[in-house]
Amino acid sequence: MRTINLFVLGLVSMLLVACVTKPIQQTRDYPFSPGSETLSLQQIESVISAAAVKREWTVVRQNEGQLIATYSPRTHMAKVAIDYNKKTFSITYLDSVNLDYTGTSIHPNYNRWVANLQKDIVNAVAAAVIAER
Repeated sequence: MRTINLFVLGLVSMLLVACVTKPIQQTRDYPFSPGSETLSLQQIESVISAAAVKREWTVVRQNEGQLIATYSPRTHMAKVAIDYNKKTFSITYLDSVNLDYTGTSIHPNYNRWVANLQKDIVNAVAAAVIAER
């Protein structure tokens, strides 16, 4: 009986640790690769949108230099603003559902999704710069 209780306690502990929130990570003025200033804002917007859509984000143009991207896997939702110019971009939290957002922390999946989006944007813009040469 004691062994079963310890097993259950261990299992519950692991589940609680898995559900812990982490500090929300924001991408601020992250630089594109050198040469990105040769692309037009429309080209950068198109490349960012394509990179996000490839990861199943839904993208809507808000203004010149700003996109709103929403990712909705299963019962979760994350919404971010992607602000960009010819040299840098930022990804800023806007809203979420079922991600335990507290104002300063959020479910770790959010940070992973945004980190993947950031990496894909950087790689896609770099590829567009190379294609322009």
